[in-house]
Amino acid sequence: MEVHQFQGGATAAPSPASHDHRLQVVKPLMTFEQFLAIVFYVFGATILISFFGVLSNIANILVFYKMGFSSPCNISLFCLALVDLLILCYILIVSFGNHPLFVGADLPFSLPDAARTGALVYYGCSAISSWITTIITVERSCCVAYPMKVNRIFTRKTIIGLIGIMVIYQIASGLPRSFGVRFTWTVSPQTNRTLVTFVIYRPRLVVASYLASFSVPSLLCFAVVLVGTVFMIAKLKLSRQLRNSMTGSGNDTNILSDKDIRLVRSMVFICIIFIVGSAPGILMNIAGIAYPPLHADNPYLRHFYVTFFAISMMFLAIHSSVNIFVYLTMGANFKKTFKEMFFFRSY
Repeated sequence: MEVHQFQGGATAAPSPASHDHRLQVVKPLMTFEQFLAIVFYVFGATILISFFGVLSNIANILVFYKMGFSSPCNISLFCLALVDLLILCYILIVSFGNHPLFVGADLPFSLPDAARTGALVYYGCSAISSWITTIITVERSCCVAYPMKVNRIFTRKTIIGLIGIMVIYQIASGLPRSFGVRFTWTVSPQTNRTLVTFVIYRPRLVVASYLASFSVPSLLCFAVVLVGTVFMIAKLKLSRQLRNSMTGSGNDTNILSDKDIRLVRSMVFICIIFIVGSAPGILMNIAGIAYPPLHADNPYLRHFYVTFFAISMMFLAIHSSVNIFVYLTMGANFKKTFKEMFFFRSY
């Protein structure tokens, strides 16, 4: 069994070319100094972005609640803001727990391991966010393709039912992970104190739960949103051309109204934000599947892996924080309600 000892960025490990267990120094792909410099600023920026995102999503939740849930789209966006808020709370904990300023704090528990305990909530909320974005994409794609039928296909009950099914699935697929981990007492090499740490003792169960609750849904939703976004952009261009060519003809039953076009455009921007924000994490998942040695325990790739993880967290924080700008720019009702609630009231 190999034992890796991280000391000053170099790693001691048994030589793979020999059958004895003499140790040789394996230099990581990224030096320890480079690693610390990058994660210091990346996690610092992520903390600031996440603080803003928490506030913006609280505002989104309050505004959509004030607007009511008569529109299926409002239900989807309200739920999206709710899960984004939970995601950002977890990202804040992870960013604080892994920031170089706090990772070696003299506490009775390990900060990185404490952050990992919330992974079950994060994986579930992140997947639910992907599912909701997929619902929005499919709904708006149907609105573009069948503008006269979409209200009969996607009703309030349909949206609530779909989101409810997805929440139940995420709970059922994510709970087994809790039975594969436990807490134990270990001595910290940094502080020489006995700390409560997080240990995986059923790795197969944890991996299976991770795949079912996070990897597979994320990849599937990413593909659907990507295809749906391209479809909506193409159909919007076609609808604009049809409106220009059929102006005054009266035969425009299959052409989107101005209100629908604005709504579809806002959904396109939300989908683009989702694609850009999720891309680093999706690439990280695909790379891990294609190249299994890419993980945090690999002495050669550890710093590179954790750095890419930090960058993916920052992109996810941005993706979960900036939807409010789309709503304020393209949603007239949202903008009006937002101003009445937070700036002034019209009497």
